[in-house]
Amino acid sequence: MVTKIRFFLAAAVLLIISILLFFPHESNLQSNSTHESKILNDTKDDNKPLFLYDFNTALATAKAESKPLVVLFTIPNNDSCKRSLELFNDNEIKRLSKRFVCVSIDAAASASICELHRVNGFPTILILNSDGMEIQRLTGKEPLEQLAIQMHIAIQLSTRNKNTKQHYTEVGIGNKPKPH
Repeated sequence: MVTKIRFFLAAAVLLIISILLFFPHESNLQSNSTHESKILNDTKDDNKPLFLYDFNTALATAKAESKPLVVLFTIPNNDSCKRSLELFNDNEIKRLSKRFVCVSIDAAASASICELHRVNGFPTILILNSDGMEIQRLTGKEPLEQLAIQMHIAIQLSTRNKNTKQHYTEVGIGNKPKPH
């Protein structure tokens, strides 16, 4: 049993290292600052992630821009939740967040969204694809490195998914009418 766990951990580490080494970072990405909902951070500073407050607006934006989402669920006056916001001050997380639509959800005011995503501990960070399907869940006091790794993985999955959809469209798969 211990051998299987070690093997799994080694394989996971190798996967993460290969993703970080073989996929170049994009540093000149533009962030869309024309959202109609409230913005948590100053949009004039390109190094800060944009946090929207409205989940539905963020999901629509993610679909339109074919970007995954980072959803941060917090509750007011909670020290762990305040520390989770500080994760987004890290330069690597700021850079990565430009590839996402980021939304901050006040769980006290958005119980239905918490229930929909089965969030009952705070802080919780969900990484969702552009269709709103969960890719990864980080709960509690997850380390900065874990968030960065999961964001890298989500970017690779979304890029691979976009390329697959484009290929299927080009060869005509998925566009054929269904037989009656």
